[in-house]
Amino acid sequence: MREPVEKKWQWQPPKDAKYSGRRRALSNWITDVDSGAGMLVARVMVNRLWQHHFGRGIVATPNDFGKQGTLPSQPELLDWLAGELIRGGWKLKPLHKLIMISTAYQQGTAHDANKEAADPVNDLFMRRVPQRLEGESIRDSLLAASGLLDDTMYGSGTRDEASRRRSIYFNIKRSQLIGSMVAFDAPEPLTSQGARSMTTVAPQALMLMNSPQVRSWAEALAKKIEADCQVNPGIAANIARAYAVGFGRKPKDEEVQAASAFIAQQVASYSGEHNPNAAILALTDFCQVLFGLNEFVYQP
Repeated sequence: MREPVEKKWQWQPPKDAKYSGRRRALSNWITDVDSGAGMLVARVMVNRLWQHHFGRGIVATPNDFGKQGTLPSQPELLDWLAGELIRGGWKLKPLHKLIMISTAYQQGTAHDANKEAADPVNDLFMRRVPQRLEGESIRDSLLAASGLLDDTMYGSGTRDEASRRRSIYFNIKRSQLIGSMVAFDAPEPLTSQGARSMTTVAPQALMLMNSPQVRSWAEALAKKIEADCQVNPGIAANIARAYAVGFGRKPKDEEVQAASAFIAQQVASYSGEHNPNAAILALTDFCQVLFGLNEFVYQP
């Protein structure tokens, strides 16, 4: 009599073990590409990776690969990527690299009328669409730029928005959600979210302008810039350093001019109030302006 196919996935734990082995059996079935769910799992996984990098998956309904979901816009690409994941031993890092060195990923975001006409909804990924960072990434970037990020791994979580640890350590409680995360479209914690919504609403800008935490991080960045530029002090050097920390590039001439004029105006304003810290306060204002720019909260 032929052995039931599920027998091949079952796993017998050691004698006297305190676990049944059912989870191991489930994982064996999930990763079986021949007679289990392996090929489907691989497609779902690479679709989510693609969505993470492009803002939209090859299958636009990442939680539904069934009949009620949408068909893949490029099924051959989806199958090939799934095969690469399996051939690579189910390791994600090589697949991230493969996607990020592709011509599709390295396209610019500049408007191209011909590409838009040929592929209006970008099903074929003929152009790169700018993506705003997730709320957690925005907050972590603010902390990292300011030099205040506590990158300690593991440990208990918190709901304190003043915490300097990465946002992944926020505890999620339905009745006490994290305000900054909610402002930047934190996912609904009660149900599975295949994709996050990305809105552009006033509270996001207001938070970056008025939040005490953001202000303290801007102040920390200003002090960090002053310390970095002690050998070559001056407004131009401060501006160049701020752009290097915040955006990873040199400022353009017109940006230097605009920033210099803004800082000078703020210094004059604070000096008019007889504030002895006019220079550092003006630089803090400038750093907070940088935090609110699209370039800071959007992927390049």
